[in-house]
Amino acid sequence: MSKPDGHKVKGGDGAPELVKQRCFVQVVRTGGISSAARLLGLTPSAVSKNIARLEAELGTSLLARDNRHLAPTVRGQQAFEAWSELIARLDQVQQELAAPDGLAGQLALSIPSGCLAWLAPLLARYRAAWPRVQLCLNVTDGRSDLVRDRNDLALRFGQLKDSRLRALRLTESPLVVCAAPAYLAQAGTPATPAELARHQGVLFRRPDVGRARPVELLPESASWQAQAIVNDGQALVQAALAGFGLIQVPLLLAQAEIDAGRLVEVLPGYRPAPLEVNLVFSGAPWLPAQTRAFVDMARDMFRT
Repeated sequence: MSKPDGHKVKGGDGAPELVKQRCFVQVVRTGGISSAARLLGLTPSAVSKNIARLEAELGTSLLARDNRHLAPTVRGQQAFEAWSELIARLDQVQQELAAPDGLAGQLALSIPSGCLAWLAPLLARYRAAWPRVQLCLNVTDGRSDLVRDRNDLALRFGQLKDSRLRALRLTESPLVVCAAPAYLAQAGTPATPAELARHQGVLFRRPDVGRARPVELLPESASWQAQAIVNDGQALVQAALAGFGLIQVPLLLAQAEIDAGRLVEVLPGYRPAPLEVNLVFSGAPWLPAQTRAFVDMARDMFRT
């Protein structure tokens, strides 16, 4: 994992730039004075004083406070959005100027099984722009803890639940039920969810909870008889190709096989809500230059 920038700031005016604004942004991002102080290398008192000075200079309240919570006011939210972008851009410029020969080092990404081909155009574009950065791709369907697993970024399906991280939404992918043509020719094609009970198939075991993910359909769900349970998305697709029966996967993982006719979607009218596909990264205000460059390139490529 790349070493975090983690600028330590001084409590007064001067260096580094925007010290009061940095304190405010970190408090909003972490939700507390103490947590912000730890990340900034300051005392809670120094963070509070910097925010108080900032509010006095602006003549407006930026934070709504009670005994247990801190939240930005309307003006505070406007300030947070503006200063977050300004600080991130300033740090990026400083990092780039400090490395005139371009970015180097290593960038570690956690990628779900089966997503490498889909992400390949972005990876190729990044490598072309920064050939001295070595990509370390950790392929797993488990939910990577960025700090513990030493990953700079992770590609994840579903909504972000960890408040310590930030997410860049790249796209969304429907959940589809599909099977090999040979299986459907033998067992028949289900026309309603109720007909799934007489079919066989494979279920996906979620690595984070160790249980099989239920089949999701709208307006009602049903399931098939599980011949096997796997914890790898690519293996799930391979099982369907091998004739194990029905599977449910994000369309992103099965699109190429469906387009080629090797898999056939069934019950398309009963698809549940699509899954978000997010690129997640540290919630710290200062990202390593390699990470920031990748996030910016992803934002530009997916127009998010």
